[in-house]
Amino acid sequence: MSQLKEGAIVTGEVVSTKPFGAFVKLESGAIGLVHISQISTKYVEKVEDVVQVGAKVKAKILSIDANGKISLSIRALSDDRPPRERKGGDRRGGGRKNSPADFEDMMKKWMKSSEERLSALAAKQKRNR
Repeated sequence: MSQLKEGAIVTGEVVSTKPFGAFVKLESGAIGLVHISQISTKYVEKVEDVVQVGAKVKAKILSIDANGKISLSIRALSDDRPPRERKGGDRRGGGRKNSPADFEDMMKKWMKSSEERLSALAAKQKRNR
C-alpha cells in the first residue's frame, strides 16, 4: 500500500456493492470504498444502477486514513463535473474559496429577486382587495 497516495489515479474491480457505496479491489490488492456520493456527478439512487460487481473502474484516491481505509472517487475523474469542482478540487478545503466579492454579488442578486417577488405579491394582494 506504500505506492498508494492521496490524489493518485488507480484502477480496480468492483468486488461488492452496498447501499452506501461500492468496494473496489485495486491492482495493488488493497480494497477501497467509493461512497455513493462519489460514484457519479448525477444523483445515484442505487449503487447497482451505476456500477456492478466485476466492473473495472478508474478512480482517484481522496484519502487514506490512519487505519489504512482508502476513500475513492469515480466522480472526481468525470468531465461533466460542475466548473467549480473541476477548477477548485474537492469541497473539503484545498479548492477555491468564495471571495467576499462573490458573496456580495450573490447577496445583491438574491435581494433584487426577493424585492421583485415581494412587489409582485403586494400588487396581487392589492388587486384582490
